[in-house]
Amino acid sequence: MTEAVDGAPRAAEPDSQRPRSRIPAAEVRRRVLDVAMERVEGIGLTIGFEHIVMDDLIREAGVPRSSTYRLWDSKDAFVTELLIEIARETSNKLTDDETLELSERILLAHVDELADARQRQQVLYEVIRVALEHNYRAVIDSVAWQSYVGLSATLLSHLDWPARVEIERALLSGSAEFVERMAEFHRQFSAVLGYRLKPEWDGDYRPYATVISAVVEGLGLRHLGNPAIVDARYRGPATITSDDAEWALPAIALLAVFERFLEPDPDYDAAAVIASLKQRAGQEPEA
Repeated sequence: MTEAVDGAPRAAEPDSQRPRSRIPAAEVRRRVLDVAMERVEGIGLTIGFEHIVMDDLIREAGVPRSSTYRLWDSKDAFVTELLIEIARETSNKLTDDETLELSERILLAHVDELADARQRQQVLYEVIRVALEHNYRAVIDSVAWQSYVGLSATLLSHLDWPARVEIERALLSGSAEFVERMAEFHRQFSAVLGYRLKPEWDGDYRPYATVISAVVEGLGLRHLGNPAIVDARYRGPATITSDDAEWALPAIALLAVFERFLEPDPDYDAAAVIASLKQRAGQEPEA
């Protein structure tokens, strides 16, 4: 209850009649884009965008319809900005952290074998054999990767889009960051296992990381048409866990890439690497 000018009680004004505080345009934009991004992350990016219904997004975001259509006067305008947002975000989500963790677990489980050159090579082969198959499976099941592929296909089908240059720029930026992260991982991992880039690559791991990701993604697409070949098991070299190991095709492909790019490091200090790994893992170094 509130009090009138003459002191008599007066009923409170209904919520529906109270003036609403205006939501800033920047917040409206962020809310609607966030809702749309959640949908893309949930079901993937479709070329036709049939699942994007503006009124549904507006209702779920809890923003005024009029404010939304002042920002985007059509669904096409909104989809264009959404694609730019997806391009910025998608490449940053392509890294498969589980594969990186799996690689480290295999390495730490065979620390002592790093002292011997032949066994060190077999540890490396085991990492490639197991981790690359895991990475391949993770990639083809990833909504982020599916959206990346969908976005690339969308660009190819809209060659005259005014926003094409901006979308490509966002994709390039995200992809460059992804390649930089993966190049640093491969640099560190190769050094731990006693390998280095061959001289012709001038210490630049980015081409190596790029080829590896292209192999995995390309086989992911090839899986759609030739699953029997891509998913088959093949004979490969012995690893630290098996003299007769079965290899998935992505791992065999990476092994070929590895042999073209890397070579044993003659300055490798096995004792120092083993001590460092054991310290990181909380293991007691041997006397």
